[in-house]
Amino acid sequence: MPFKNPAGLYALLALIPFIFLYLRRPKPKEKTIPSLMFFIKEGGVTKFANFFKQILRNLLFLLQLAIILSAAFAIASPFFTSEKAAAAKHTVLVIDGSASMNALLSDGSGTRFGRAVEEASSRLEGRVSVVLAENIPVVALDKGTATEARKILSTLKAKATKTHIGDGMLAAGELIDDSSGNSRVVVLSDFQADEGTDAIVAKRSLAARKIDVELVNVLGSGSEGKEALKGLSNVGFVGLDINKFQTTALVRNYDDSQHKVDLEVMNNGNLVAKEQLDIGPRSVEPFSFGTVHGSTQLDILRKDDLETDNRLFVSSPVRKIRALLITNSDSSYLMAALRSSPNVELDIAFPPVVKAFNYDVIIIHNASSQFMLPGFYREINKAVMNGTGLVVTAQQVRQDLPVYVKQFDMPLELFGMGNSSRASVRIEGYLTKGVDFGVVAGYNVARPYSTDKFTSLVVADDNSSLLGSYSKGSGIVFYYGLLDDASTFKSSYFYPVFWDNLLSFLTRSEDIASFNVQTGRVEGISEQQVMTPSGRVKTARLFFDEAGFYTIGSKVIAANIVDKAESDIASEKALELASYDSTLLSAATTAKSEIEFGSQLAFAALALVLLELLLVKMRGDL
Repeated sequence: MPFKNPAGLYALLALIPFIFLYLRRPKPKEKTIPSLMFFIKEGGVTKFANFFKQILRNLLFLLQLAIILSAAFAIASPFFTSEKAAAAKHTVLVIDGSASMNALLSDGSGTRFGRAVEEASSRLEGRVSVVLAENIPVVALDKGTATEARKILSTLKAKATKTHIGDGMLAAGELIDDSSGNSRVVVLSDFQADEGTDAIVAKRSLAARKIDVELVNVLGSGSEGKEALKGLSNVGFVGLDINKFQTTALVRNYDDSQHKVDLEVMNNGNLVAKEQLDIGPRSVEPFSFGTVHGSTQLDILRKDDLETDNRLFVSSPVRKIRALLITNSDSSYLMAALRSSPNVELDIAFPPVVKAFNYDVIIIHNASSQFMLPGFYREINKAVMNGTGLVVTAQQVRQDLPVYVKQFDMPLELFGMGNSSRASVRIEGYLTKGVDFGVVAGYNVARPYSTDKFTSLVVADDNSSLLGSYSKGSGIVFYYGLLDDASTFKSSYFYPVFWDNLLSFLTRSEDIASFNVQTGRVEGISEQQVMTPSGRVKTARLFFDEAGFYTIGSKVIAANIVDKAESDIASEKALELASYDSTLLSAATTAKSEIEFGSQLAFAALALVLLELLLVKMRGDL
């Protein structure tokens, strides 16, 4: 047995004189006692008294021996080492808040997230921190009390994002500021569709800092986990493609049986479309409908074990672009394209009659310069300086284009006409990506004299600019150098789409994709009130972690979770994690401690002294 103060054992030397005194007996003296009959009569009593005294004398010896031993060992301070469960001074709960945690449990007792909260409530040791593991970790509580933790846990809800458990574990490690080995991280998840930092790597990183990690699978492990996955059913949206004209959603059947699935499209409370899909086992089917302006909701009308992926939201800007086409042609390919666009409110003016210039975009196409009044140029330039977009196209009458180049200060030099050429994309971007501009049989040889001011997007074989733009004041001026009558582009299905995109570009209207985002995105905005799917919040950093509509000022953004891995709620990936590293699912948290009992021995010695005094009193020596 180890001792804190081994020198205290020298007190045992007191046993030497103690034992010596007891071993030394006085020599008996012989005496003559005449009263023989008296002793015979009282013999029984005398023998009993002598026997009692002998017992007391031996008991006192043992007591005094125990007193000396207890006192000596108390001075030496003995102790022993014990391994026992260590009570954590700081517990960090990492709770999976991803979409799959909204799935129902197979026993009907609630959701996976509800089970995680129940498990977390039984692990509130020491100071408690809570991290909600979405695709970006969210700290819900930092070093609070158990009461505060219970209050926070009761308000938490699973979101509609992907899973990043490892990142949540590392975030938990950042909340722990000691390395004494008495901190603990408890992770509660279904461990499905995990992305980001690997959970095993995160666990070992924390273990290197002497932080104990316990990974709790809310589904159970081994045969229990497999049983929990049986009977789960889900049909959900796993893909979404949106453009200004058509919206296509992908619907996946995760079951082993075929399902007839009813879908419904609602726009601002009105039924837009309704259809039934026949989806085979483990199959995907597309569903398309025309994109409608405003806020649209698409629902799968089927109850299953994960409702989060049964609904999609689509937002399309309501405002149309007001465009003015100045032309002397009664009809043209351009006029037809603009009239066909659902996003354009078109007015046509035939010079010399142009009544107003307060439009988002002004287009000059096949307009005779002879009918353009001097005041027209002044008003158009003023409108462009204030933010109106201007398009000047190659004109049928060759003499008209130089006039417009001069009047609008376009940084171009004209060198007559060019012959047949390929229209090649020089800069790929919003207007040109994936677009084939075809071949031109004739074109104006136009070259920018200042590449700092003018950007050529599409060029001819001799590097003449066919499409390009430059900024003027608050507006943008665009040169469209393709003569439609001499170009194959007018017959392409890209043609109306290009013009629709061009007007959006000139008005700096955002692409419809910016109105529809994947959940998990964070966007910096000016601090303001934002209406989210769960209520109004004031923020300068908007986290799209719920599926639904977000209203920022006059702009409505739709956020959706479309992830085939999150929707695969019967996946056995979590069980594979357990088999890869079994220590992940149960980590014993133990600590070595030194237990001293010197003070107990001191109290024992004092008690023995009191007992000795009592016995001496009983013997009659006090």
